[in-house]
Formats: sequence, structure tokens, C-alpha cells
Amino acid sequence: MKRTPLTHEEIFSDENFARRYAKNHQRMSQKLGETYARKLKAGGFQKGRIVDVGCGAGATAIVLAQKFVDCEVIGIDLSEPLLKIAREAVQAEKLGDRVKFEKADVQAIPYEDNRFDVVINLNMVHLVADPVKMLNEMERILKPDGMLFIADLKRSWLAIIEKEIKASLTLPEAKALFKQSNLRSGVFSGGLLWWRFEG
Repeated sequence: MKRTPLTHEEIFSDENFARRYAKNHQRMSQKLGETYARKLKAGGFQKGRIVDVGCGAGATAIVLAQKFVDCEVIGIDLSEPLLKIAREAVQAEKLGDRVKFEKADVQAIPYEDNRFDVVINLNMVHLVADPVKMLNEMERILKPDGMLFIADLKRSWLAIIEKEIKASLTLPEAKALFKQSNLRSGVFSGGLLWWRFEG
């Protein structure tokens, strides 16, 4: 009998998988946090509200909270095991007064319009069922003068050795997808493993 593959929701609800995923992605998430902290500082950002949409184990959000001490940082995700890891990390870093991790669907974000000064979304476009819906939600909660950072894996020949890359988009596919959304204009860039969007 052929077995039905697990959905992303089912995979990310497994605590053992979540622990492995968090460990394997922590350094990359921290590096992206450092990168975006530099970009925010260069853009004149000092304080306000930051949301990490699809925060995973929270490493990026924690770096941003450490770099911007006058900020409120929120991370949202649907994975309870990853949120548990994120909350443990935030307590270890003694940032619980400024960083919150909440269970929420990135395709139906439970915050009012124009709430956030910065919206970050990493490694999620290829995972969600309706990425256009997620992009529209991110635009809705971001202030008109806010800053937006999106990054995701880029499909390439490396899919031969890394199956997650197989599900991701090429840069032209990402551009075509974004055109279907209400997202503000911005700049795309691409590297060997990633494509990025900044608006």
C-alpha cells in the first residue's frame, strides 16, 4: 500500500523533527538576523515593531531583539514544537519582556493593518499552501513606510542532493509570483542558494 506523504503541518508538529530542524538551521537564521540588522541600521531604523513571519525556532528574531534594544519583536509560526524551542531560547537570553512567539497562520495573520515597522519572512514562500495570500497579509500589516525583507531557497541543480531545494522557486518564478500579490515594489537579488526581496 502506497503511503500518503506527510503535509508540512504534520512534519513540523513532530517534536524530534523540530529539534533537528532548529539545530540544522540555527546558524543560518542567526546570520540572516545579523545581515538584516545591518541593513536596518543602514536604513536608519532604531526602534519600533518587528515581526518575523514564519519564525521557526526564533533565532533571527532573537538576534534582531539583541541588536535593537528599543524594539518589540514578535515571531509567528504554526509549529508548536518550534515555538516551544523559540520560547526556551528567549528565556535563556532573558529577552522575554521584548520578544514574543505566538502561534498564527502566516496566510491569515491576526494583527491589525499597518502595525509593524519591519516585516521579515525567511524560507517560507516554498512551504505555504498559498504564498500569494501570505504576501498580501505581510503587506497589510506593514506600515506604508515600513521595511520588508523576504528570502527563500532558490531551486537549482543542488536539488539533486538537497530535496528541500526541489520544492523551492527559481528567481524568475519568485518574481512572477510576487506580481500576483499586492506587495509593494522592491528589489530582487539572487545567489547560489537563495533569492531575496527587499521593499
